[in-house]
Amino acid sequence: MMKVVIIGNNVAGTFSAQNIRMLDKEAEIEIYSLEKYLYYTRIKLPELISEQVTIEDLIVFKQEWYNTKNIKTTLGKKINRIHPEHKHVFFEGESEPIEYDKLIIATGSMPNIPQIKNANEMIGKGVFTLRNIDNALEIKEYIDKNKVSKAIIIGGGLLGLELAKQIKNCGLDTTVVEFFPRLLPRQLDVDCGGMLEKVIEDMGIKVVLSAATEEILGDEKVKGIKLKDGREFEAEIVLIQAGIRATLDLARQAGLETNRGIIVNKYLETSVEDVYAIGDCIEFNNQTWGIIPACIEQSKIIAASVLGKKTIEYHGTVPKNTLKIVGIDLTSVGVFDPEDIDQVGAGWEILKAVDKKGNCYKKIILKDNKLKGAILFGEKKAIPYVNKNMDSEIQEDELRKAVGIYKWKCEGCGYVYDEAKQDLLYKDLPEDWKCKCGNCKDDFQRQPPEE
Repeated sequence: MMKVVIIGNNVAGTFSAQNIRMLDKEAEIEIYSLEKYLYYTRIKLPELISEQVTIEDLIVFKQEWYNTKNIKTTLGKKINRIHPEHKHVFFEGESEPIEYDKLIIATGSMPNIPQIKNANEMIGKGVFTLRNIDNALEIKEYIDKNKVSKAIIIGGGLLGLELAKQIKNCGLDTTVVEFFPRLLPRQLDVDCGGMLEKVIEDMGIKVVLSAATEEILGDEKVKGIKLKDGREFEAEIVLIQAGIRATLDLARQAGLETNRGIIVNKYLETSVEDVYAIGDCIEFNNQTWGIIPACIEQSKIIAASVLGKKTIEYHGTVPKNTLKIVGIDLTSVGVFDPEDIDQVGAGWEILKAVDKKGNCYKKIILKDNKLKGAILFGEKKAIPYVNKNMDSEIQEDELRKAVGIYKWKCEGCGYVYDEAKQDLLYKDLPEDWKCKCGNCKDDFQRQPPEE
């Protein structure tokens, strides 16, 4: 009977176990985790600080799920050595190893702390990162114990903004400091980033953009931050959410080939026989992924590979995020700004509709009539169409109807008002607006027409 050992009970490790069990009812599956909690969702960690959720709410699969699937899970144990030649893994503080036939490394990632003077020295003294449940509990305890009233979040990405919202919900004066000139620089373009910034500021959260943090101020306790342009901001707690980096210590110790992540091939095999890797800790074709869809896609491939059924190959994962960010629905998928990849004009076409009153932004990216990416902010109806048709040729009428970006044709002179090429949606035009021929808004027909 094959024994599969998985290091890490995150989404990558847990879904690997689930998919292995679906393919093989007999294999021994053992998961080992440094954390003392069963697999939980990290996206809601900020809500633990504001007490909107409990630890129990975060747990995705309860113990019964593991029992039913015959997956053995050992929590709160650190594996600090792998001996691939003997197929052994060793626990910290223990001399007796455990054996494996196949090993899956799902060690995930750790928070990235930028080169900021005094940042590492002030960890625990008012500087924190948020990556796990214990981090959230430590942050909450520090706020309560020190009666903190002012907070700074360094990083305007997904977790940084959710964290800012929950810290604000705790009653703190909250400021987000972002290095890039817009929020969510990995998901949004400049225009949509500007709309999100207004939403954040309307919540009472201050936003500082194009801001490089040079130093954490304070000695025994944090007093604030200093930017490279000389500006200083006071705070009693500084939360750094500036991206992630792969956890590679175990892989390097075991002699696996690494770069920014553990190097894997199309079957998620590492450079060492019978050792596989998955999730935030891997690098494939010079790319790394820090998103849940990649982990879930990879888990199906690794399950087949481990069981010797190399029927599925990994080709990378299209970047995709669909979630609620500070209470607003957001989907960002694929290429969202051709200018970022210096591809404007090379067969690219952009359809865009902005509804500032309704906080809705829709942007569709086409290349040679194929759907290559989208931003849908404050819009849910178009998500199924976009996900289904990525990288496929599209019918323009069908696309416009699904996304809700229309052309309006004057019944008098034939003039076409294309919402995708104008600053205002047709519905937002003034009531006294007139066509060049003198016709009013009521004299236009929607294209494609309503069914």
